[in-house]
Amino acid sequence: MKNANVWKARLAGIKGKAVIGLTGPIASGKSLALDCFRRNGAFCVSTDALAAEVLTSPACYNRILKKFSPDKILTNGLLDKKRLAAEVFGAPAKRKWLEALLHPEILRRTYSLINKSRAKLAVVETPLLFEAGLQDCFMLTVCLAAPEKMLEARALKRGWSRAEYRARVKAQLGAELKYARASLVLDNAGKPGELAAKIRFLCGFLKTLKKENWK
Repeated sequence: MKNANVWKARLAGIKGKAVIGLTGPIASGKSLALDCFRRNGAFCVSTDALAAEVLTSPACYNRILKKFSPDKILTNGLLDKKRLAAEVFGAPAKRKWLEALLHPEILRRTYSLINKSRAKLAVVETPLLFEAGLQDCFMLTVCLAAPEKMLEARALKRGWSRAEYRARVKAQLGAELKYARASLVLDNAGKPGELAAKIRFLCGFLKTLKKENWK
């Protein structure tokens, strides 16, 4: 298995396409934004969806079972992603081990999907974009934003406990640092239609760029 840096370089080297990195704090609306990009003709990749696939691939699954106690991460004999998350987010060393296992394969699949796509605009949604050092893989990075109290309220509405939400937040780069590092920050404190309008405008602008100006 090639390491993550090899696939980062390949992703950054894609020619003839505008490849955008989409990120944001927890509950900032990344899935909604990705769907908006998709409806505007972009080829979209969710690294969360790819992570779910990679977790259950034989090579990764077997290594995870050897690393973690089965009674802590399995439910009815199947890998329980929520229990696995609870196991790693409070233990930095375990989380880093899991990320080192998953990230190269997630990046490989991301590169392969975009490279095979005929779309000239691709968007990769990845919650840990800056934490994983992926910013140089993209033509530009887009970060969603909303007030902290709103983010927490959205997470609680999803069924998360306040402790679970805060543990997840602590494991990521702070929201303000994400905003500072992004090429573009899109406010998502309003209605879904407002975000959709912003993304429609952004896609329209990107489509006016000449092919030779893209990586």
